[in-house]
Amino acid sequence: MTVVVDPSVLQYPVEIRPELAADGSVVYMAEIPELPGCMSHGTTIEEARQSLEDAKREYLAALEERNLPIPPPSPQRVVGGVTWTVIEGGTAAASEIAASSSIPPGSVRLRRRTEALEPA
Repeated sequence: MTVVVDPSVLQYPVEIRPELAADGSVVYMAEIPELPGCMSHGTTIEEARQSLEDAKREYLAALEERNLPIPPPSPQRVVGGVTWTVIEGGTAAASEIAASSSIPPGSVRLRRRTEALEPA
């Protein structure tokens, strides 16, 4: 028996990270590392995630049109993620920001805190 799976339902690990745009705003870059070049962006995490789903469907459809193999998602799934916190004010640590008012107004610092990752 042959089972046909719609490739767009395959669940690949996704990476979403904030980046500072040229105008100083924060945008979110989303990519699927197992599908080289499959990436997108958005002004919010949810917008980046949805845009990436659209990009994934197009990417996999292009592989099918060219009769190229569709790579399976990696078998090792993890639960968890990375939380990014936008902290107003220069390069000072969070404790310094709370204790100091000498941080230049309008400056932004991105800090990363990694959550616990566990096999699914």
